[in-house]
Amino acid sequence: MLVSREKRKTNIVEYILYLWQIEDLIRALELDMDKITSSLAGAYQVDDTIREEIVAWYQNLVLMMQKEQKQQGGHLQFLVNLTDDLNRFHLALIDQQTDPEYTRLYSNIQPDIELVRNKSGQQHHDVEVVLNSLYIILMLKMKQHEVSEGTQQAVWKFGHFMGYLAKLYKAYESGDLEINF
Repeated sequence: MLVSREKRKTNIVEYILYLWQIEDLIRALELDMDKITSSLAGAYQVDDTIREEIVAWYQNLVLMMQKEQKQQGGHLQFLVNLTDDLNRFHLALIDQQTDPEYTRLYSNIQPDIELVRNKSGQQHHDVEVVLNSLYIILMLKMKQHEVSEGTQQAVWKFGHFMGYLAKLYKAYESGDLEINF
């Protein structure tokens, strides 16, 4: 909860990826609140009031996952909606040519997005393809799997692009960037 709150304020992409990881951790702990409380909520060195808030936050996620039938896989609807919003924002940036650097970064990764889409069979929008790719690589690295040099280069470009998108989205949310989407 504490990490997600900070990430939501500072970087929308990190927020989404973090919550995808939380979904997987909750699944790994079998949506069992005793396990979640001891393994996840117990990791924070906070007072009892904050710990109760953290436990309630996890409990809410578990309830949403159960209600939306996401116990085995998939993402919670609010994260799907947020990812779709981020893609609409991305499309507006491209369509309105708001930021030349953003357009350049996107043009640079567009072939890589198509390559991933074709290899994986994903029919997702561009932002979701890139997020999925970043998440998969993150999980592989956490499991200490080897990642090829070419994949690492593509992931670096994806990460750089998404970092720039997150920066523009933050500017939009704070009112420092006007764009219609």
